[in-house]
Amino acid sequence: MTETSHPVQHRIARRRRHKRLMFGCLIVGIAGLTIGTYVDQYLLGVLIYWSGFFGMLGVWQFSPVTLYDERDTAIERKASDYTLGVFAFILVLGAPGGITLEASGVLALPEAFDGAMWTLVAVFTVFGVIYTVLRFRA
Repeated sequence: MTETSHPVQHRIARRRRHKRLMFGCLIVGIAGLTIGTYVDQYLLGVLIYWSGFFGMLGVWQFSPVTLYDERDTAIERKASDYTLGVFAFILVLGAPGGITLEASGVLALPEAFDGAMWTLVAVFTVFGVIYTVLRFRA
């Protein structure tokens, strides 16, 4: 092993350890909420969940190593593009299609349909506003 590769491997191992700790906090929080809800201890479950969430944020913000690099950013961007594309497709086809089918008496939509469509509208509105602000800043 050369002298230059040792610090790089050490940095990668530290990054991996801190990422595991970060996601471990989140998993413990989610498990605590799930178990707390299952045994009717909602407050305790929420407190464990919040502890896990804030533990994850603490590790993410105060980690002595950089946890994410350009590769992670590129993967997140691609995943976001695909996710928004899927939900845009659902909104563009689902909202008018569902309304038309219900109005024609072919289908009775559940009450949650309106909420789901308005949630998608809100997500794309927030995305559009943030995109516009970032575009004008650049």
